[in-house]
Amino acid sequence: MNVLLINPGRRDYLVKYFINLSKKYRLKIFLIDKDKNIPSFAVSKKTFNFISPEVKNKKKYILFLRKFILKKKIDVIFPISEWELKILAEEKIYYKKRFTEVIISDLKVIKICQNKLVTQKFLKKNKILYPKTVPFNQIKNNLPVIKKKIIGSGSRDQSVIKNLKDIPRFNNNEFFFQKYLNYQEYGADILNDLNGNYIHSTFKKKLLMRSGDTDKAEIVYSKTFENFAKIISNLLRPIGIIDIDFLFNGKDFFILDINPRIGGGYPFTHEYGYNYIDIILSIVKNSKKKIKFNAKNKDSKIFSKGISIYTHK
Repeated sequence: MNVLLINPGRRDYLVKYFINLSKKYRLKIFLIDKDKNIPSFAVSKKTFNFISPEVKNKKKYILFLRKFILKKKIDVIFPISEWELKILAEEKIYYKKRFTEVIISDLKVIKICQNKLVTQKFLKKNKILYPKTVPFNQIKNNLPVIKKKIIGSGSRDQSVIKNLKDIPRFNNNEFFFQKYLNYQEYGADILNDLNGNYIHSTFKKKLLMRSGDTDKAEIVYSKTFENFAKIISNLLRPIGIIDIDFLFNGKDFFILDINPRIGGGYPFTHEYGYNYIDIILSIVKNSKKKIKFNAKNKDSKIFSKGISIYTHK
């Protein structure tokens, strides 16, 4: 099985997870990224690494990807970053006709998740809570508030406005504002099959964050959390692994973000023993296979990320 990981960047752990499955599925692992000096390229000599055009040059990128996938006879594609999601969702049917499976949700789902205001409309329609949106001219009466990019990722340019002096002088249409809620933040990895049916979910209590990524987290189990994940899964019907950030005050859930891809907290799920990548590959190999996910345990465990150093030629 020829597998393509698109834009793996510094997520070297994902490359290692696929390498660990290479014997089981006879994987030939291809990586593409616009930067040749990324950690993922230096993980192993077993991967085949290639430079791609930048996603912002859409026409050139699509042409490159089509030729590459045809030439390398790619069987399954895993997008790793958010930048290529929309393009791959638009191209999903094209690849499906050529017997290449793209592990990505439908375009409608991608659009809901990538624009935070559209996400809020989806949540409001389905009576799911989220932090209240605060109009720019009402910030001073609702402090503290959080400034967020409407279309963005990794908490880039996000900030908490606590004082009057911190309020921007002018409104920027790229941003919106939400009421700051001082509740515990959690992350959820939800696994669906290739038809959007719920399979499993894992929950992490966030203990340390860095640049929007979870650096330290505690795996927790809650039937209440699991039922909530099933509701989101059934309403949105995403494909593969999605990542959800939410607040919980002991009673209510407040959705912060929905990321329709493998999220930064996934390694904690994986290291805990829930190998979602293995499940997806098994479905790709045999679409009629019935998945029985056996939970190993429900014990709480804390995981943290480290830093690895690589040399680039």
